[in-house]
Amino acid sequence: MDYIVMDLEWNQNPYGKDNFHSDMPFEIIEVGAVRVNEDREIFDSFQQVIRPRVYKKLHYKIQEITHFTNEELSHGKDFRKVIGEFLEWCGDDYIFCTWGSMDLTELQKNMKHYKMERVLDFPLFYVDLQKMFSLRYDDGHIKRTLTSAVEYLKIQEDAEFHRALSDAYYTARVMQTMDFEKYKERLSIDTFYSPRIKEEEIFVRFDEYTKLITREFLSKDEMFADNNIKELRCNVCDKPMEVLIDWFSDSGKSYYCLGKCPEHGYKRGKIKIKKLEEDSFFAIKIMKSTDAEGAKSIYEKQESIREKRRERRQKSLDKEIIVDELWDESDDDDD
Repeated sequence: MDYIVMDLEWNQNPYGKDNFHSDMPFEIIEVGAVRVNEDREIFDSFQQVIRPRVYKKLHYKIQEITHFTNEELSHGKDFRKVIGEFLEWCGDDYIFCTWGSMDLTELQKNMKHYKMERVLDFPLFYVDLQKMFSLRYDDGHIKRTLTSAVEYLKIQEDAEFHRALSDAYYTARVMQTMDFEKYKERLSIDTFYSPRIKEEEIFVRFDEYTKLITREFLSKDEMFADNNIKELRCNVCDKPMEVLIDWFSDSGKSYYCLGKCPEHGYKRGKIKIKKLEEDSFFAIKIMKSTDAEGAKSIYEKQESIREKRRERRQKSLDKEIIVDELWDESDDDDD
């Protein structure tokens, strides 16, 4: 299997609020990629400039960053033709590798705009090298720029950044330089297209956590009526756990829980709510191993949320009291 290390450059609306296309806020203007084998050797490349059809004039910031010119773009190829050639170049046995998740998201938004929907594999697994770099060198949450990672690893800079092929090349060099073997099984899952039915739901077990990507739901009640969502199961042995803290929410967009497996210890859960079109949504559920300190943080999060709710209720009561007092004073004036 080969790694297709891919990078995209895109333009954005240069016309202010006019002519903005909400289905495609960023229009791809260049595709660059290098092919890397399982020994992490670079042995092929792909690069094409795309002629824009939505935002035909370069945004001044994009021009500053990429050094593209409008004349250069005018000689680009048609989007559908370029993507067709690119996917043919990718072949049959490959996995995408990107710096962050945005490239695949924007690629599919552009493909959907041009009626090239659901062409890529489903589910779409990929290597997010930005995430792997953070797990290895930072705290797993920091998102470094590609430039910062190249500087950190002291990789020789022999091409300008912010062009698709050179950025793909630098991403591959980061892959070659870091201890990629340790993290290569930590694949990411693209969710631009979510499961439509229960049979399409995605469940993956990693070394420290499990991830479930659900089908579409119309309400939170419907979601928590699903046993796969509400049950707390150990991410290692898959057995039901003692519920220490049942699911609770901070804002309705994320839910948290805490359980304990007799054999494998504390497990913390998180559900992220992802909005779909109209009034529906899907959920991403993660059950992850943790320690006593991690368990304590869930208790503290729950108490913090409760305290904020108490404060909001008290403010609301205080407002009601003030209004009542104003009404009383008004009555006195009438007398």
